[in-house]
Amino acid sequence: MASVFTAIWAAVTGIAVGLAFVPATAADTAQPGPLPRITHLESGVSLPFPGHATRQVVRPRDTPSGLSMLELTLAPRSLGAPPHTHRDEDEYFVVMEGAVMFLNGAEERAAPAGTVAILPRGHRHGFWNPHEQPARLLLMVAPGHFESFFDDVVIRIREENADTPERIGAILGREAAARNVRIEMEHLPVSAHGLRGAPALPGSGLSGR
Repeated sequence: MASVFTAIWAAVTGIAVGLAFVPATAADTAQPGPLPRITHLESGVSLPFPGHATRQVVRPRDTPSGLSMLELTLAPRSLGAPPHTHRDEDEYFVVMEGAVMFLNGAEERAAPAGTVAILPRGHRHGFWNPHEQPARLLLMVAPGHFESFFDDVVIRIREENADTPERIGAILGREAAARNVRIEMEHLPVSAHGLRGAPALPGSGLSGR
């Protein structure tokens, strides 16, 4: 029995049958793709996105899964996103501070801090802050390539010097359509009418503030 254990131990330590294991090199152990990192929400890139302050925390290039993560801050009595439907992305929200309202299909849901909203592609949704206090949310999008929407809207607003709800609404509509996202202002609940940051989208019959 002792000889069996000796043979096993010899194999494990790499000296069985007169052979030694070759030490692994850095190239052998290196993992391809992005490297792990520990960061903080405040280290993200801030964008002057219309309607809510936006901070890009995790970019699609940061992980093989291509997930993106954003921090959103909604001012009191402001619209976060009008009713819309994604064809290609799933969205996940965590309400971290304050409270908001979510539209889930035709249903309005109150969402205090601690709420998690799981919003698969193909289902209409939206969110807004009807309260007198700001609200802070964490948004995760998969796949995360949709985050370019936020960059491109800001770029187009600057390029076109868009300074009215109508012009900003037109940019939002174009950039959303280019990513197979359908904005449906006709489904905006009455409780969300008149909030700050609402875009005036062509044909919606609603004016922003």
